Amino acid sequence: MSKPQARALGFDREFAAAVAGVGELAAAFPELPVGDVDGRRTAFDEIMTKMKAMMPPQQVPGLTKREHKVTVADGSTISLFEFRPSKVPVSPSPAIYHVHGGGMILGSVEMFEASAALKAEEYGLPFFSINYRLAPEHPHPTPVHDTYSGLTWLHSHASELGIASSRILVIGDSAGGGIAGGMVLMARDKQLDPPIALQMLIYPMLDDRNIQPHPDIDPFTMWKTADNETGWRALLGSAAAQEASVDGHEYAAPARANNLAGLPPTYIDVGQLDLFAKEDLQYAARLADAGVAVEFHLYPGLPHAFEGMGATTSIVKSAVANRKRVVEDFKLGEMQESTQ
Repeated sequence: MSKPQARALGFDREFAAAVAGVGELAAAFPELPVGDVDGRRTAFDEIMTKMKAMMPPQQVPGLTKREHKVTVADGSTISLFEFRPSKVPVSPSPAIYHVHGGGMILGSVEMFEASAALKAEEYGLPFFSINYRLAPEHPHPTPVHDTYSGLTWLHSHASELGIASSRILVIGDSAGGGIAGGMVLMARDKQLDPPIALQMLIYPMLDDRNIQPHPDIDPFTMWKTADNETGWRALLGSAAAQEASVDGHEYAAPARANNLAGLPPTYIDVGQLDLFAKEDLQYAARLADAGVAVEFHLYPGLPHAFEGMGATTSIVKSAVANRKRVVEDFKLGEMQESTQ
């Protein structure tokens, strides 16, 4: 009698059917040589434009958008965008501080504005998203320093913004998850007071040493090994993936950190067909070993940025519901504290 064969890796069946059209766009992303930042930016902009055209316009009635100017470490000025929903739970309110994705080289708050507005309304919290500067024009430590400057600006203006500086939830996705994780390490080391309450890292880009092929998942990855190496080398230069490190290497690539103790409670999720799956799993395990409260989810059959393509599928709905539950629990904790 033959032994049952283990199921081969592949897209979740429902997900594969739901994203057939969008998946063709992602598959059409050209395989560019390592280091071609401009080519990736052009291709990414084209795909984002086509994806937006395929989706119905989404309006968020009653949402208020404001742009705040933040002076950063080198004296430059960058923007921190606020998306405030029509209703917030308490005053002073908990708040979300968001770091967008883009492989260290792509994206902006404006590009992901619709998603930020929807999350602000869905979560019912003021949502602040930082327009950090991108590599290679602005290599490490600029992105993490920009992001930390935005956080400290939020702290110092909390009263006028009607938010509680002790109840800030940091959310970062993809490269933004890596930058957010590095900023949280920096906040711990600088003894930011009050400290960050919670970090939510969505398929975060954490380890610059992840530049080797992954034959088992390479056919399914949206962000590929050559893309990853391009992003890390843009950020870190020749130090990327080398034993030699740069000053503050762990703030650029949190997987490099020797000590993870003292970090806030952490939520991490990632698809199993994501280039970042292994590094995210390892980081979650190290956080747990360091005594940090961790919730981790590895979703079978899902690639990078899965909710942008398969929002109607059961497994993606489950992932989105898990994130919302964590935010609701976070809000509930604040409400309970505010009534004591």
